[in-house]
Amino acid sequence: MNALDIILVSLSMAADAMTVNATNGISEKNINIKKLLFAALVFGIMQFLMPVIGYFIGFNFQKQLELYIPWIAFSLLLLLGIKSIISFIRDLLKSKEEGVKEIKKVTIPTILVEGIATSIDALCIGFVYLNLPLSQAMLTFGIIGITTFVLSFITGLTGKLIGDKLEKYASLISGIIFIAVGLKILLEGVL
Repeated sequence: MNALDIILVSLSMAADAMTVNATNGISEKNINIKKLLFAALVFGIMQFLMPVIGYFIGFNFQKQLELYIPWIAFSLLLLLGIKSIISFIRDLLKSKEEGVKEIKKVTIPTILVEGIATSIDALCIGFVYLNLPLSQAMLTFGIIGITTFVLSFITGLTGKLIGDKLEKYASLISGIIFIAVGLKILLEGVL
């Protein structure tokens, strides 16, 4: 994995958290900066921890799966990509039916649930990076976490300006990036 791959994966992993925090900024009209900062911190920590957990789970089975890792990584990223694209289509159809969004109050428990929900797919990312030494994997996961923190905070602050655009296309962009990175991993692993 090179720096460009890490940046692309970090951006795609952050997209869900960015969308959710942008939506938080839109949903709660007078949301304060502390709440947006807390949400961004939760998202960043979860996006770091989930790949770490996935890495150690996968590491225990690396010897048995070594030949299959490129195929497994491709399959996982393909599934994540398809899931993201389906989510984009579902949200697009849903928004046409509903038309009006409801106003909500963003609570701490809601933020914690959002943090888990937006990072559960990051568990698979840890498995994708089994071919890296522990130090490089942790650096990659740290970059994913920091990227998520920074970008979700920024989108939370500017939710009214760019939230609608991110909310509308984030899943599609994530899906395309997941599939492209998965295909690249597969091609590098089998060629």
